[in-house]
Order: sequence, then C-alpha cells, then structure tokens
Amino acid sequence: MENCVAIVEISNTSVRVIIGGSIDGEPAIIQKAERQISGLISRGEILDEQKIVSILSELKDIEDEKTHLIYELNDVTLVIPPVGLEIYESEKSTLVVSPSSIVDKLDISNVISLVQKEPIESDKVIVDIIPDYFKLEGERYFLDPPVGETSNSVYVHAKVHVMLRKYADTYRRLLESAGMRVRRICVSPNALSVYAHKHGVSKDYLLVDMGAQITNITLVGNNAPIVTTHILVGGNDLSFAIAEKFNCSVEEANKLKETFGKFEHELAFKPSLIRAVNAEGVETDYYNEDLDHVIDLFFRDNYFKQIDNALMTMLKDYPPEVLKLPLVVCGGFSKLRGLEKLIKEKYPEQEIIFLNSDVLGVRHPKYLPLVGGLMCATHYKGALSDQKNRVNNIERVDK
Repeated sequence: MENCVAIVEISNTSVRVIIGGSIDGEPAIIQKAERQISGLISRGEILDEQKIVSILSELKDIEDEKTHLIYELNDVTLVIPPVGLEIYESEKSTLVVSPSSIVDKLDISNVISLVQKEPIESDKVIVDIIPDYFKLEGERYFLDPPVGETSNSVYVHAKVHVMLRKYADTYRRLLESAGMRVRRICVSPNALSVYAHKHGVSKDYLLVDMGAQITNITLVGNNAPIVTTHILVGGNDLSFAIAEKFNCSVEEANKLKETFGKFEHELAFKPSLIRAVNAEGVETDYYNEDLDHVIDLFFRDNYFKQIDNALMTMLKDYPPEVLKLPLVVCGGFSKLRGLEKLIKEKYPEQEIIFLNSDVLGVRHPKYLPLVGGLMCATHYKGALSDQKNRVNNIERVDK
C-alpha cells in the first residue's frame, strides 16, 4: 500500500478517523474509528474545546483488534465543513529553475507559493490551493504537475480556498492540542467532488451534503467546487419534529427515523410503531402513516423550501440553467428510507444521483468526505499541502 495516511473529520456530531492509502490508484482502508461528540458542537460552533480535545486524544493511538498493532497518528489531513468558505481563482507563472529547463517539483512549489501570496483580508486565511491545470510553453496543458517536462516557464490556474482565520485555527488547534500535526486542511465539498469525479459523476452538478445539523450546498463545475452555502437544518431536526409529534424522547424519535423512515410498502397488517401520551394526555398508538405524515411535512414545509431559497441566493449571478444541473446527494441524512422518492417528486426535471461509498470497510455515506480526503492526500496534485516536506504520518507499534 502506497502513502499510508490518516484522515480526521470533525463533524457536528462525531469525530471520525480513517487510516489507509492507495492500491493501484484506488483508496484502501486499514483502520477506522469514530467517537460521538453530540452536544459539543452546535451547527458549526464549538461549545466545549476541552472535551473535544480529550476525545481526539483517545484517537491519537488506534489499536487494531486483530493484529494488536497500534497506529500512532502524527501528521493528519483534517476534513472540515465549509462554513464561511470562499473560493477564488488565481493565475500565476514562474521561470523554471533548472538550466536544462526540465520542470521539477521545486518549480511547482514556486508557482504555488506565488498563489499563496495573494492578498486576502487579515481575518481570513488560505486553507488550500487546488490547481485546475498547469500550462507550459507551446500551449501544453496538464491536469497534474508536469514534472519532468521541458519548458522555460510554468503557469498554473488554481482555486484558492479561504476561510475565517478564527474558524480554521480553532479546528487546527483542537488536533494539535491532542498531539496531532495538521498537514492539510481539506474542506468537505472538495473531498466529495474528488470522490465523485473518480466515480464517473458528470463534471457539473449541485452537491447536497445532508448532515445531522447542517446541509451544505455546493455548485461544482469542471469537477471542482465553485461556490458553496449551507442551511442550518439536518437529520436531527427531523428527529426533533418526530419527537414533538409523538411526544417521545429524541432518542426514540431518532430510532424510528433510522429504522422506518418513510415507509414505501403497503402492509395488510399495520403494527403500532410507538405508544405515547398525546398533547391531550391520552395514550395513543402511532403508525407508519403517522410517521410518513411528519416526514412529508418536514420536507415540504421546511427542508425543501430552505434548500430552494439557498440555491436561489447562491446562484443569483449564474445563468438560470444552472438550477437544472444534476443533484448529487450524499451525507448521513441521505440514508433516510424513502428520501430518493421525495427528492425525485420535488425535482422531477433534474437527474438525481445518490453518492455512496464503494470502499470496503467504509460503505456508509458519512465516510465519503474522509475517503475523498484520503484520495486528495495520496495523489500528488501540486496542491498547497504538497509543497510541504512529506513525512511518515503513521507509525505502527507492536503492542
């Protein structure tokens, strides 16, 4: 396995880690771990840094239950939500250093460093630079760094990912306080677009990442994020709506949501899903049709309306046909039973694609940002993090 690396994601509800690399250009996972942090982050706002650091410290050393090897996480790639993400384009060029005019990684580093020097506001920071393409003399274009080619100059066209400094620094500080060095920050839409491109999704689409507390919406063009926004609604809000309707605990509501979702089959026998005391104080049985009704109302009167408003605002300066691009749906909330039918009924003129992981060991869509982050970390693209000295970021220790 080539380039064994660790990828860490801090979401609103959990911390996830995967350790893996690349086999014949495909992502391969050798270890994964997850810890719940519900209540410690609220819709992107970190409420208790100390507890999150404590949980991250537990993940610093991950033991393989079969081999009893301990994987020590030193350098990591951090995947974070795109809250406040701004994406700019930059064009830079530089002369090739070598007298023989052979392009070296040093030349790629030099031209990317020119992009990194782009002036930005003092309260913001460049978290990543993603080359769209390189160009050499003779109008020769390359998607990957043209190392070994001959040219007197190197030109790059790149996407620059900018976030609020305090936001990026806070996430970085969490990991560094737990003893991990952050080698790269990768925003989740970029990781997801890398995975989608590898798996044949068309190059232009609207990406809808349905999380527990936040839904991120991104316009992807030519396989790269162009602009992104979010709504403060997710799977947890549906659980709250079910709990309110059925007068039950959020835990019970969440179980109903995950077990049944919107039931798609007609049954001759209709068992009660839950018995609870209603608003009038009467003990009541609730059935599939009652749960379906809550789910229908949630999406019709709340979720879809917020998505439509977010799309209209985000795309107000783009041609109207952009709104008709395929919808690529992913995220943990996308596993809701019956969701595909709901979305297709709401957007009948658009192609709907549900993005799922096909990587052994991490097939749930909640792992997709990490798998995409792994693909970014194991492929030399000339990105910002590729300019740093590569070190072994995983150490295996016999127990």
